Amino acid sequence: MKIHLFTALFISFLSVPLLAQNTIEVPLSDPGEPGKLSISAMFSDEITVRSHDQQNVVINYSGDGIEEENSEPMKNGMKRISGGGMGLEVVENNNEVEISTGPFPTNDLEMTVFVPRNFSIKLSTVQGDVQVFGVEGELEISAVNGDIELGDISGTVLVNSVNGDMNVDFNEVTPDSPMSFTGVNGDMEIAFPADARFTAKMKTEWGDVYTNFDMDIDREGSKSESDSDEGFKIAINKWIIGKVNGGGPEFLFKTLHGDISIRKK
Repeated sequence: MKIHLFTALFISFLSVPLLAQNTIEVPLSDPGEPGKLSISAMFSDEITVRSHDQQNVVINYSGDGIEEENSEPMKNGMKRISGGGMGLEVVENNNEVEISTGPFPTNDLEMTVFVPRNFSIKLSTVQGDVQVFGVEGELEISAVNGDIELGDISGTVLVNSVNGDMNVDFNEVTPDSPMSFTGVNGDMEIAFPADARFTAKMKTEWGDVYTNFDMDIDREGSKSESDSDEGFKIAINKWIIGKVNGGGPEFLFKTLHGDISIRKK
């Protein structure tokens, strides 16, 4: 019978300010197989995810008020790291690693997580910048107040930023898979391989759209016509539709305040 490893680690922030730098190594249930990292962080200074050559997940974290205690493992496979009312929880089960932080402001928290390259990432944060480098999989990234940078990535992306710039650099894209890049306040720059095939649906209310791809632009797709009892009606919705390398799955690019740049590598 295959035994799945369940790891749960609780880290809490003490009231006494203390600068701490700590490392947690999380073994995987099925080393070498694809996995998924999920991070839910309310407040932080910066969260970075990087690929490495090891078949585990390594978490480096630092910040005021983080202290680690030496203690014996508790029941149900859980290990008590420190005392306190709020904290950070890390759970591994079936090659899925979940990291979540407490609900109170800890803007000095910095965390770098190393994962195998064949990992998918789901990451959401309210306050703080987000960086992801060198992974191959499905990425779902959301930030309310902070910049998003994704580099040396392969796969598919769904990314949303409310207040912050977005910079995404692909090595490869998954064929026939739609993607979405949306924001409210901030510029976005997305770079794809020169041979990528997709249909771009682009819109910015207060900004401009730039590209060095040869796009077959369909401006008819930016307006709609209809007949009704009240008469003939034309609506201009400012969407720009462009086919790249003959077209393909829909890639959505939308922001309210900011420029959109779609770059050929």
